Formats: sequence, C-alpha cells, structure tokens
Amino acid sequence: MTYWIDLFTGTTWRQFREAGAAVSGFRESKRSTLSRISPGDVLLCYLTGVMRWVGALEVVGPTDDHSPIWGQGEFSARLAVKPVVLLAPEHGVPMADLQGRVDFFAGPADRGSSRDSFGEVRPRSSVLATAS
Repeated sequence: MTYWIDLFTGTTWRQFREAGAAVSGFRESKRSTLSRISPGDVLLCYLTGVMRWVGALEVVGPTDDHSPIWGQGEFSARLAVKPVVLLAPEHGVPMADLQGRVDFFAGPADRGSSRDSFGEVRPRSSVLATAS
C-alpha cells in the first residue's frame, strides 16, 4: 500500500463531498502518473489555504466517470475512491501539528512541499497522518 497526497481547495473539497465522495479528480497533465496509483493505495487529502489534513480515501481503481463534479472538463483524470476518513475543514488536522512528527514536514523549510497532487508519502508519515 502506498500513500499519496491529494490536494483540495475549500471549494473543491465541498464539491467532492456533495457529489458523494466517490471520485477524486486530477488535472489531465497528471494522467500518466495515475498508472502508479493502485487499488488499495490511500490518498491523504490536504486542504490548501487553511493547511489542514481533512481525509483519507482508499483507491478503488480508475474510473471513466465524467460527471461535472468540479465543472465541465475539470479534473478529468479520475480515480474511484472509498472514504476512510472525511472531515469538515474546521475539524481537519492542522499541518503545523505535524511539524517534526512526519518525514515530509520536518520544519519550516518544508512548507509548501505538500503541493504535488501525486507526492508519495513515506510509510512512517502516512501511518501517523491517518492515525491523527
């Protein structure tokens, strides 16, 4: 099992949840990277702006779903997912709370390093993130 970072804005997180939280989407430019994500992998959901971890999604597999969750043609590279954890933004785990406790955020110099939608997360970090 591999853990990946899945970025959302406040708006895209709300749209994802309102649509049933069953499909996660990425920009078309990331489609080739989707082949590295396997069923059973987990997407750790990070809410930009407020810098909070708000969910964990188990990957079911690729999907041909083209419903306009985020608008017509937006985030057309998609994965079917099953929610493990879904939190309202105000209940998300603040990124600052993880400083020094996870490999990908050892200190202030690492701010912004979680901005790649397909950033792979090391096992020690992902276990802590999903347990929080």
